[in-house]
Amino acid sequence: MYSGLMFMKRGFLHAFSYKTALVLTILGTLIGILKFGFMAGFLQDGNSFPMLTEYGGNLFAYLITGSAFMSFVSLSLNSFQGAIRNEQQMGTLEHLLMSNIPLGQILLYSGLWNFFFTFLNTSVLFAVAIFMFDVPVNVNIPLTLLILFLSIVALSGIGLASAGVIMVTKVGDPINWAFVTFSGFASGVLFPVEVLPGPLQLIANVLPTTHALKALRLAITKNITLPVVNSEIWFLVLTSIITIPLGFIIFTWGFNKAREAGSLSEY
Repeated sequence: MYSGLMFMKRGFLHAFSYKTALVLTILGTLIGILKFGFMAGFLQDGNSFPMLTEYGGNLFAYLITGSAFMSFVSLSLNSFQGAIRNEQQMGTLEHLLMSNIPLGQILLYSGLWNFFFTFLNTSVLFAVAIFMFDVPVNVNIPLTLLILFLSIVALSGIGLASAGVIMVTKVGDPINWAFVTFSGFASGVLFPVEVLPGPLQLIANVLPTTHALKALRLAITKNITLPVVNSEIWFLVLTSIITIPLGFIIFTWGFNKAREAGSLSEY
């Protein structure tokens, strides 16, 4: 617990040490909200979207939840390899690995601040969207947090595998590339999965992001209860059972291979 707090403190100090980057990040988020808001208002004026009825029919609510969710997807997939790359760039990776903190805890603690900051950023994003564009939300907060947690766990297994590969390749990660590409395109982030051709719908239905995003939208816009998204919840649980052990296996392989080659601190 103490080590986790120290990593959180380090993340906080690092973020607020670079105030220009922090301000630009916040401004980028606000501009993104405005872009989605005005675009959604333009498209929705005089139009209805039958495929969005399940989620309340509001285009902006549909787009903003998809965009916010992809922030967590990207973080889950890149957090571990990003933590390793940062330690390599600062020249502290080998010193950190020689400490009495187990490797698993180092990876977990390194991502804590990023997840906290993203959650805070997303919460502000929704607050601004509701205030400025009167986005209708009827949120089930406990269920929303459960879905987010299960999504992060399921995707973190893939992130671990990605970190293992990047320690060997240094540049270029096919696991991350494939998952981000297909998730952004086929998971219903910007348009419903139903508009895709049959073969792509099959791909979409095996992606955990598709099930997570559907459940998340319902929890945020319709205040549904757990039984309504029971199948999506179990899909995320099953995905976690598969991806976490597999991710650790691939990460351990990459870590050992880089250490044997003497390239662990190189990037």
